[in-house]
Order: sequence, then structure tokens, then C-alpha cells
Amino acid sequence: MIPSRLEELETELRAAAASRRYAETARLAAEFCKAQRAYAQTLPKADPRRAEAARKLDDILSWALLMLKMARATCAAELRRVTTAGRYAGACRQPGQTTGVRLDG
Repeated sequence: MIPSRLEELETELRAAAASRRYAETARLAAEFCKAQRAYAQTLPKADPRRAEAARKLDDILSWALLMLKMARATCAAELRRVTTAGRYAGACRQPGQTTGVRLDG
């Protein structure tokens, strides 16, 4: 049986990674690793739950890394859109004029 604290840490880690709380994600990942290691060390060496604990740790950390990479890619795409839109908006305006949109044209 997996300790409830490990389940709580997993839930907290997933929530932090999904919410782009980077510092909290790093802290929880380290805490989760320590707790998972401590749990695995309480098991007998031949116990298959040790390998299962290692796989679970790898799965959760891989998922968290993927979430953070996706967040970074999303932020980069948003910055590219803003930069591109700014260039077009600047090219449409002339000094001293305001930009307008004609709806009847």
C-alpha cells in the first residue's frame, strides 16, 4: 500500500505543474523524490513494489517536465504573436495619426 503522503505530494505536484507554479513545482518534485525513496527503502530488496515506485517516480517527473515544456512553448508562441502584431500595428500608423478601422469598406 502506498503511503497517503506520497499520494498527496503527487496531487500537489501535478496541480503546481499544471498551473505553471514553477518554484512550487521544483520544491514539490524534490520532496516527492525524497518521500518516494524513503518509501522504497522500507520495502524488502526483492519486493516488486520497489521497481513500481521507481517507475511511478519516473512517470510523474516525466509528466511534470512535459507540462513545463508545454507551458514554455505556449509562452514563447504568445510572445511571437505579440511581437508580430506590434510590428504590423506600427507599420500601419504614421506619426501623429490614430489608427482606425472602417467597417463599411
